[in-house]
Amino acid sequence: PTILTVHDLSFVHYPETFTPALVGYLNRVVPWSVHRASHVLADSNATRNDLIRVYKTPAEKVTVLYSGVHENFKPVTSDQELARVRDKYGLGDEPYIFTVSTLQPRKNHQMLIRAYQPVASESTYNLIIAGGKGWLYEQMLDEVERQNLTDRIRFIGFVDDDDLPALYSAASIFVFPSLYEGFGLPVLEAMACGTPVIASNASSLPEVAGDAALLVDSQDEKAWTESMLRLIDDVGLRVRLVASGFRQSRRFQWQNSARQLLELYRQLLG
Repeated sequence: PTILTVHDLSFVHYPETFTPALVGYLNRVVPWSVHRASHVLADSNATRNDLIRVYKTPAEKVTVLYSGVHENFKPVTSDQELARVRDKYGLGDEPYIFTVSTLQPRKNHQMLIRAYQPVASESTYNLIIAGGKGWLYEQMLDEVERQNLTDRIRFIGFVDDDDLPALYSAASIFVFPSLYEGFGLPVLEAMACGTPVIASNASSLPEVAGDAALLVDSQDEKAWTESMLRLIDDVGLRVRLVASGFRQSRRFQWQNSARQLLELYRQLLG
């Protein structure tokens, strides 16, 4: 018996955000693997519904297995630790808006950069983008130049896991404008660290964020600008989102996922 995990079908919905060679490979391998597997795990109901609709997978063959938030993700209150991380990544003393993901078109950084431009002109908040280079990321770097934001947007590259809680905690706002996600774990990690979240309303993200984030159309640049400025100005809203974010992140625990997976193995093995 074979259990297959499918994280998402983003290459089906947004093939233009991948290299042609990768799209071709995934379109050959993934449907074949889904058909061959005894059972399929999906990261979210959004991905499960995609598998049923796109590949005509029987509903009873697909189980949703949510990811969990690691216990390391919690508010960092040590001034020394926060200062260490700011110094390590050259963040300076200014408040910042934070996002983390692999640099690739599906993460929608270009739209975020354009939406941030009015925010930069009206506030002292910088935009910090963390994540390793993926593919087709050069257009995103060009967008920073076009918007004349080279001194306000900082790319800090791939960051150590041990530093992430402090980077989330030091941020004033976490933004996640992705076009499509199978799950969107950074949203929950930011919530667990006490950072208010703005996320796109695409695919699985409303399912994961619940009512604990501002959800915005991933293509609506103006709405993203307004949401960032609103969170900067509205202290009460930030407080409410932080409180609801703690509650939401606690719903996703690795121990629960592990127990569910173990039970599924037992069922398949008879």
